Amino acid sequence: MLTSQTHDRGFSIILVIGALSTISLLMVAALHLVQDHRRRSSLFADHALALQEAEAALAVAECELALATDTPSLGDCTPAPSAARITALNPINLAGFVRGHCGQDTPRRGLCWPAEGLSAQALAGLAGTTSSNAVPLPRTTTVSPRQPMRNARYIIEPIPDTQVGQWVDAGTPPSPWLFRITAVGFSADEHVNVLLQTVYRPRAIQP
Repeated sequence: MLTSQTHDRGFSIILVIGALSTISLLMVAALHLVQDHRRRSSLFADHALALQEAEAALAVAECELALATDTPSLGDCTPAPSAARITALNPINLAGFVRGHCGQDTPRRGLCWPAEGLSAQALAGLAGTTSSNAVPLPRTTTVSPRQPMRNARYIIEPIPDTQVGQWVDAGTPPSPWLFRITAVGFSADEHVNVLLQTVYRPRAIQP
């Protein structure tokens, strides 16, 4: 009888230990799921913030080009660039662009013309911790629990409006270059950023 009770008690202990182990595993799995959900939510929020910042930088660059080249814009673009900046952004003579360089002084800042085989964002170090080659956006004054680690910024590079070898009629006035805008936005996580690009076609400036 004693042996039977001892056996039953031992079997019950095994069942309890097994049940506790199962519960512990379930709790650990649930904890991992919660942590994974939090990480995903945080990553989603960081990506959304970086995208918003990059879109804002892209819009500012488009406005600057619209005002500098007297090209109609869909939005209300202010303030007007300085006379020196307008001269630098001339789409015919590209006065503010130097092949293989990014401008750092005030009228030429963010104007990049990479050499063959190099991207403008690499030349400018656009997504780096700091970039004196890019045009930064001012810090927003919106009070929010999530703020970007760095200000959004953008660069502008010229790209030809004709293909290499394309026939051009003699006496045809030179066409304005196109401008490629590259903007980057940052998030609260220094490892999350969003890069956006667009090609802008300016109106030809009459001599």
